[in-house]
Amino acid sequence: MQHFLIVGCTSGIGKALTNKLLENGQMVTGVGRQQNILQTFREKFPDRFNGIVLDLRETATIETTLNESLKNRPLLDVVVLLSSITGENPELEWSIEEDVIRTNVLGWSAVALWAARHFERQGKGHLVGITSLAKYLASVNPSYIASKAFEGKLLDGLRLRLEPKGIWVTEILPGFVETPMIARQKRKFWAISAEKAAHCILGSIEKKKRRAVISKRWKIFRLLAPHISARLQLKIFKL
Repeated sequence: MQHFLIVGCTSGIGKALTNKLLENGQMVTGVGRQQNILQTFREKFPDRFNGIVLDLRETATIETTLNESLKNRPLLDVVVLLSSITGENPELEWSIEEDVIRTNVLGWSAVALWAARHFERQGKGHLVGITSLAKYLASVNPSYIASKAFEGKLLDGLRLRLEPKGIWVTEILPGFVETPMIARQKRKFWAISAEKAAHCILGSIEKKKRRAVISKRWKIFRLLAPHISARLQLKIFKL
């Protein structure tokens, strides 16, 4: 049995991944903002699930909250960092962009660095960051795609520090996944279910890949993206 910390466990891919891990007999500490979802996991898996309410925008509380959550189960095998938000912003209102940056950049970084320090202290571990192929896409949501590029580079830097110490770092780059995040999108090109995404993520974790694109067909886009103009991408994906 392994102990997973899933940050962003109450919706989308994170919820599907948490459910899959618990059904497979793993131990999960789940972090999210939706108390009712956390409570459902607690009731269904009382011996193997510990739920923590945390908003990544509140960066000052992240380290204390995570440390407190692991008091009784300090040994961690895998940290999976999923929490991200986006939002339509046709008027380019700063408050919307600020929320994205505070969650996807500041909060995301705070958790990733906390995990790196935790793994260094215990001498082993596996940090998994779910970024997005959106960082290669043309999009009218500027802060979101910029945040995904930032997350990938942060993982690259942490990998250089942690791998020599025997700590694995994996970046997962999903294409479109059927989650609330893309519910209003006009064209859900090659979208997969959250459950299939969770299955692919677990496979990449088991293989300790440095970087994995999911699903397989999106690997084609990853190769072609540098050669497709921004205007053509917008026309194809209707972003």
